[in-house]
Amino acid sequence: MGSVINKEAVAADKEPATNGGVADNSVVYKVYPARWLVLAVCCFLALSNAMQWISFSSLSEEVQMYYRGKPANQSMEVSLVTNQIFQFVAVFTGFGGMYITDNKGIKTAGLLGTSLNVIGATIRMIASLPFIESHFIRETLLHTGSFIAASAQAFFLVLPSKIAECWFPGDQRAIANVLSFVANPAGVALGTIVPSVLFKNYTHGNPNSWMFFSFTLGMEFLAFFPFILALFVRSKLPPTPPSASSAAHQNNIGFVKSILQCILNVQFFIQMTLFAFAFSLLWSLMIFLDGPLKDQGYNMAGYPTAVCAVVGTMTSLLAGHIADKTRRFKEIIRVCTVGFSCSVITLRMFLDRPADKSLDSWDPIIVYILCGCLGAFSIPQFPIGVELGVETTFPVMEATSSGVLVIFGSLFMFIIPFVQTYTEGLKLFYQQSWKFALDVTCALSLVSVTLSLFFLKPRYRRLELENAKLALGREEPDTARTVVASDIEMR
Repeated sequence: MGSVINKEAVAADKEPATNGGVADNSVVYKVYPARWLVLAVCCFLALSNAMQWISFSSLSEEVQMYYRGKPANQSMEVSLVTNQIFQFVAVFTGFGGMYITDNKGIKTAGLLGTSLNVIGATIRMIASLPFIESHFIRETLLHTGSFIAASAQAFFLVLPSKIAECWFPGDQRAIANVLSFVANPAGVALGTIVPSVLFKNYTHGNPNSWMFFSFTLGMEFLAFFPFILALFVRSKLPPTPPSASSAAHQNNIGFVKSILQCILNVQFFIQMTLFAFAFSLLWSLMIFLDGPLKDQGYNMAGYPTAVCAVVGTMTSLLAGHIADKTRRFKEIIRVCTVGFSCSVITLRMFLDRPADKSLDSWDPIIVYILCGCLGAFSIPQFPIGVELGVETTFPVMEATSSGVLVIFGSLFMFIIPFVQTYTEGLKLFYQQSWKFALDVTCALSLVSVTLSLFFLKPRYRRLELENAKLALGREEPDTARTVVASDIEMR
């Protein structure tokens, strides 16, 4: 691949500099230990927020009775409303998060994100106090807290690519992105396993139980931790940039023009669609899957979602390492789309028959394996997709390009559950209506495969700049700086 950095050329062009820096002829690039603190703020914020988002999905009946005091009947369940608030708010607050992150810096974005997260968690905790007798007040406070906590997404979902570009060298950017994004599925795993264990013997009809308060109090402490960490971040940018692209990157395009430049880029639009399908199909499917599994005789609570998140976290770390070493972003995306489509189609076919109730049955294990495969092939697309988006739209600022991807993904995540509910209600072709809804999910996964295999052909603009800087810098430093500067202005 023409845009891959030549390792030998890089080594020949660099000389050791003081304090861990790297001298590139007359230019010095440095990395600082503080980059891990900045990354930790984003990671723990993402983990805490994801746990608040998903925590009630495996407790739909318990949540319904505790916060509303009556069955949902024909109305939306409390747990589904809470989940959808996070997607709805992410779409409409994302633009503000993009603007603040790119124009006010990482420090400000981190403080705002962690503050909103901890305030939302506090209000959700208050809503769970058993001496609040009015179910209307309980549910109102719950959704208010969820709305405020959901606003934190506007910051931590666009921070990873910004932190990777501004604080990390070129051979660590992908793994920095991965570490930020895998905190989200790690929070999903905690948000499904912990309530499944805590509420194992919970009685639905007890409005005076302190169980919900204990659970939300734990999430409050978890939300408070990244807020404390954010107070120790001292600067919005490192004193010396870590790479050539970071040194040359200036916000000269303008916010609105940057967004239009992203959307009107055909390759980036394809990446938006792939990212949105990867994001929405996985999590909407894991939330929807509880019904079909129970219908077929499986009693797994939230554990399939937890397995999906844990396995996806591990494969994302592997994908990030491979991306840093090879720069094969589009190839990783292609493998993931094909793997996810094969996994969801296999799961759909396997659920055609009821679970085998015998003691030596492998059916539950097979379901767990297939759910693990869903996470393994879908979750790596989040960080790798964001990194590829930055490459494609460079020199558009990182928070803007990644923010457009995330907003589009959240919009799909808001729509897909309604599509699944609608198609399930049509009751076409099958006696069990959920089968057609899963067929639609399989069809959408095949759309992703088609787009990635035949239409995904991005240009790695950021890598091209860094390669040009290295090559020209070896010949004539002054010429190199002039050519690179003019190249950025042209783009």
